Amino acid sequence: MLITFSSAFAFLVYEVFLSRFFSVILDYNFVFLTISLATLGIGLGGFLAYKSSGFVFRNRNEWLGLFAILLIISVLTIYVLPYQNIWFYSAVALLPFFAGGSLLAAIMQGQRENIRTIYFFDLAGAGIGAVFSIWLMDVLGPIEMVSLISAALVFISFVCSVKTAANPLKYIYITGLAILIFNLVQPFTNFLPFRAYQTSPANLFLGEKDTHIVYSDWNSFSRTDVYDAGDGQLLYITIDGGAVSPISKYTGDLQQVDYLRWTTSFLAFQDVTKERVLIIGAGGGQEVLTAKMAGFEQIEAVDINPGSFRAVEAMSSFSGNVFKQPGVREIVSDGRNYIRQTQNQYDLIYLSLVKKESENALGMTLTENYMFTVEAVGEYLKKLKPGGRLAFLLHNEMELAKVMTAVEKSLESEGVTNNRISDHIAVIGTFQHLGHEVWGMGGSVITRPLLIINKRPISLMLANRLKSETESIQQIPIHIPHVNDQYSSLSKLLADQKVNLAANSDDMPFFYNKTGKIPYSFIWIVVLTFLFVFVFARITKNGYGGTAYFSGIAIGFIIIETTLVQRLILPLGHPTLSFVLVLGILLIAGGIGSLLSGIWFNGQTKRFVPLLIITILAIGVNSGITWYNEQMFYLPLIYRIAVAAILLFPLGFFMGMPFPYGLTQVSERQTAVSWAINGLMTVAGSLLSVMISMTMGFTVAMMIGAAVYGLLYIVHPKLVYK
Repeated sequence: MLITFSSAFAFLVYEVFLSRFFSVILDYNFVFLTISLATLGIGLGGFLAYKSSGFVFRNRNEWLGLFAILLIISVLTIYVLPYQNIWFYSAVALLPFFAGGSLLAAIMQGQRENIRTIYFFDLAGAGIGAVFSIWLMDVLGPIEMVSLISAALVFISFVCSVKTAANPLKYIYITGLAILIFNLVQPFTNFLPFRAYQTSPANLFLGEKDTHIVYSDWNSFSRTDVYDAGDGQLLYITIDGGAVSPISKYTGDLQQVDYLRWTTSFLAFQDVTKERVLIIGAGGGQEVLTAKMAGFEQIEAVDINPGSFRAVEAMSSFSGNVFKQPGVREIVSDGRNYIRQTQNQYDLIYLSLVKKESENALGMTLTENYMFTVEAVGEYLKKLKPGGRLAFLLHNEMELAKVMTAVEKSLESEGVTNNRISDHIAVIGTFQHLGHEVWGMGGSVITRPLLIINKRPISLMLANRLKSETESIQQIPIHIPHVNDQYSSLSKLLADQKVNLAANSDDMPFFYNKTGKIPYSFIWIVVLTFLFVFVFARITKNGYGGTAYFSGIAIGFIIIETTLVQRLILPLGHPTLSFVLVLGILLIAGGIGSLLSGIWFNGQTKRFVPLLIITILAIGVNSGITWYNEQMFYLPLIYRIAVAAILLFPLGFFMGMPFPYGLTQVSERQTAVSWAINGLMTVAGSLLSVMISMTMGFTVAMMIGAAVYGLLYIVHPKLVYK
């Protein structure tokens, strides 16, 4: 029980760590990849446990030590080597999952008579690991957290085997433990360069010889670095090596940053009342300086990354600690979440290059962006004063097409007729930025467009001023009503981009999903996984009924789990918090359900009732989240977490029952095989979840996950496990 709990705890901590580690090295968020690697490791480990004829179980104490050593070795290998590729990182990261998966499968097979209790400790350990991983990362740092977990596993392994282990093995334990403890006191990261990060293509300062890091902060949200390029006027904040935000040199005299008047952004701050502005995406503080220069009295700067604020404060001798200036309020929050909670009304809400699309084709299509959805734009407009303005600085015409579509739908819902929408909108293109010509950069037709939406129609006088101001700073008036009305031509140009406009709602918030098509690699992986499991079942002589059952609960579980993670990002305000809360609640509740399932359901009935209960609860939870998202967003975060936990707990409780029940229906020899099939099919299920969400939305994905359990309930009497 101790080995099961500690292994599952480390398993989840390592999984959460990898999502943070990979997002620093690679060019997009790899939470999805880590889930796939974890479940693949479970599957392959189950096959090893099946073939080992009890070897892993008999040597479980030493195997726990191997798991611990592989954890730190995999991290160290990735850390010190120059950038390799996704396949190399996947192979190295898979090793601990393989060792941990085989250990857990072997214990379940060797302790089959106590399977419900063992499964309780497995899920409880994983759930508690998910909950504590974020706190440990913030307190210790990501690398140090893995070192602590490895040291704890080595210690448990040593204690469990101290009476039977030979002296040489004891010396190895003691030496390994001493090294890991020393690393906690003097981390190797203080002496060894992070070569994978320094040479990663995702690092925008790669190859800049005169550029060096002057500040770093690495927490559970991001790695924040400040680079000095040696120009004396600017420092550069990067988030995970990308998303660059400049810090201007500022000592309290706005004349020092007078060059900001010549940026496209400055136009957004003109010709509106100058009482209160909300800046979403505070970055390095240039927009705050722009707002001060424009004369705004109250400036609220919101950023989801606390590292940005800490970086600017750490560079206060250079930055003037701009976020601590009079009239400026810094707010650590997701911008969409904050706009829903605040009672303030604004003269201007400004979003500047909030998120950058990955250059990789898969890129941001696997993550959610709730900042630009139709519902988001509607909420921004509602928080404007009657004469207020909403403005977006975007990267290219693809983003412009999606945001303009959202704006048009939101204005229509506000009562603006279709033929008057163009009177509320102006679009300015960037010809040059801070003296550097950027027009056409990256092959864009429209580069860094500034989209301005006035709550009231733009008057002729205001249009003339905007056109004059645009030309005076050598930028390009693409559409300004009355004086340069090109709205029809602009709409036609954007329509020719063939952008997937459907993927821009809260139910399908895949802002960077350009085409709406599923990557062929996803389809091939799903097909190959199904074929592999079929062949695997034939080789191991596993019953087709049992194969179908464990495949079904794997697919249903992961579709529901990943969809819940995606759906709760918006009400909770942070993807990491959503990830940890959903995993923590579902796993801990599932462990309790496993423990009690033997009392409540003895497995003698033809139909396993919890399958039907899960179907009903999943549909109910989906409706509950919709209500929760619309009605409870104003609550403080702690209460939103509590409400989400109450919604999820009953579902997780019953979702913990089908797996241990199924293991009681197979032979002892087939226990590890069933574990392996369940793990392998989770890979296919996680891909199916993304594919369904990207094409049909989260609600449909949740319904399909529930339907899988419902189908299993219907066909269950006909399944032959052995």
